[in-house]
Parts: sequence; structure tokens; C-alpha cells
Amino acid sequence: MAIQDMSMFKQILAREKFYVILIDRKILRDQENDIRLIWSKEAHAQSYLEESNITQFDKIMELDLDRFVTYEMDEILDEGDQFIVDRFESNKGIEVEAIPFIEEIMSELDDIRIEEFAEDICKEKYVYGLTVKGQKQFIIISEEDESLPDMMTVWSTRKLAEKIRREDFDEYEIIEIETDVFEEWLVDLKQEDIALGVNLKSGMIGTVTDPKAVLNAMPC
Repeated sequence: MAIQDMSMFKQILAREKFYVILIDRKILRDQENDIRLIWSKEAHAQSYLEESNITQFDKIMELDLDRFVTYEMDEILDEGDQFIVDRFESNKGIEVEAIPFIEEIMSELDDIRIEEFAEDICKEKYVYGLTVKGQKQFIIISEEDESLPDMMTVWSTRKLAEKIRREDFDEYEIIEIETDVFEEWLVDLKQEDIALGVNLKSGMIGTVTDPKAVLNAMPC
């Protein structure tokens, strides 16, 4: 069975999070083969604790996929590491290669987000971004790592843009352009090797893509 057909894969993809149990601030591992245990639902992790009679633990921790990939995965996982996903009750769980498993989920998630963003901006007719107060240009974010492209951040609704502005960029203002104009920009961004951050979360994490991917996904 392909990973994408597994119910736990779909659960993690839909929720954009997974769960681990921390004991002494470390992720709980299977006692027999020393592989990290993760769950697609908090209730599954709780069931494992109960059936295993584990009463002394720090907490069941919810891990946001974007934050895990951005800040934690490289520190926690090495090539070849494995997960046992959803071991509880009569379910023995599924053993997977950890990094490819997470990368496959993120790839699927990026595709979904790009498609939803493209559909939304065609429907609403506007795209939203951030600008320096008093100016009328979308800001371009430069990465400290010079090997990474500069990035323009855009949102499909004013509400989403305002949330990030309030949390991370209160010195900036919201700016909007018509979708037709934005579509023309996408060609220029591609030529200038500027990436596109689509509906990013607080902390500016989430889906960063080639402008051409959004252009190809637009149904209008």
C-alpha cells in the first residue's frame, strides 16, 4: 500500500500536525526496537499510554508539521531514522522511514495549499501582501542563507494577511492588488528568481513555492 493511501497519512495531512509522548523531555521509543513512536491523533497516543500502563510521562505533545520541518526535524532526525505510526490497542502501527514520510506529507500539503490559494484568488479577485507604510510595493524578504531565493509573501484574504501583520509585522501595512495584475507579476517573479510564500503562518512558515506553480494552478 502506498503511503498516501494510509489513513494515518491522511489524518496527519488533514490536521497538519502529529503527536508524540515526551518522557524526560525525549520522544518515547518502542522498547523492542528503539524506534520513535508518533500518532496521527492525540486519542491514539492516550490509548497507548493506558494499555501500556505508562503513568509517568511529561506530556502528549502536539507537533505542527510546518514548525517541525522548519525548526526541529534536522535536529531530531538523521537519514535512515524510522517512525512507528499509530501503535495502540490491537493496532501494531506502521513502520516508515521518518524523513521520506514527513517529506511526502509536506509535498502533498504544499500541492493542496497552492491549489486552494489559486482557486481563492481567482474567486475573490484580489491578492494581499505587506508594504512599508507610505509605500505601495509588496515587500520582498531576503534570506540570510544566500543560497535561498528572495521571497514575496502573499495571502488570499485580508483576514489572513492582517493576522500575520499583527503578530509578526506590525510596522507594516496591508496592500492589495487585483488578481489579474498579480498573474502578470508571477511571470516577472519567476524570471527574477523570487519565490512565493503562500498564506504563510505566524513565524513566516509554511508553503514556499515557485511562482510558476501558482500560475499553473490558477483556474481563471
